[in-house]
Amino acid sequence: MTDAKDTSAGATASPVKGGRRASRKSSIFTRARMSFVRSHGQRGADVETLRGTSGANYEGEAKVNRGGSSNGFCGCFGGSGDGEPTKDRYVLIKGAACFVFSNEDASSPKYAIMLAHMKTEVDGATVVLETALGDVDYCFVFKSAEEAQRFASVIAEQAAIAEAEQIKERLGHGHMLKKRSSVRYAQSIAAKKEKDQPEQPMTAAEVMAAVPMTNI
Repeated sequence: MTDAKDTSAGATASPVKGGRRASRKSSIFTRARMSFVRSHGQRGADVETLRGTSGANYEGEAKVNRGGSSNGFCGCFGGSGDGEPTKDRYVLIKGAACFVFSNEDASSPKYAIMLAHMKTEVDGATVVLETALGDVDYCFVFKSAEEAQRFASVIAEQAAIAEAEQIKERLGHGHMLKKRSSVRYAQSIAAKKEKDQPEQPMTAAEVMAAVPMTNI
């Protein structure tokens, strides 16, 4: 009888504990969101916060450059595309978003890249991130080919998940999607930081097209 009572007590206590944990998580992200809004996106979205309790899908350092050419040459050592010389950035993937930080201790990402409908090309330690139309969007250079392959694999996985979720939403099944609070928070931050991406540099064809023609 004693054992039965103990088991019953434990069973009734478990949902309460689970509710408290969920409440604590909610309050953490609520405070972080308030900090993010008050600071105009400069705080409230550091690496630790975006990891959440379940961790990130990917974390690591890479040189990041906006744009490039279709043959995989990205010019990654000339500049990052945001007006700064290319240097190591801290890259974190959480769900369908890739966040680029100045470093691991930064209080907020510089910008975010949404991964749905994106694909990758891997050449050694270089990963070229392309749109569905094949346009080069970003170039990531890692310290090893193994790390580049791991990064590309995570992007492929998360892009596929995001695209499947979009289909469910279009079919009216969005209410069936179950996401962790940390993933939902990361998505909300990504939606705001996506607009902070550096401008896409002009291609060689665009530069030539802008040159006025002269009569010879």
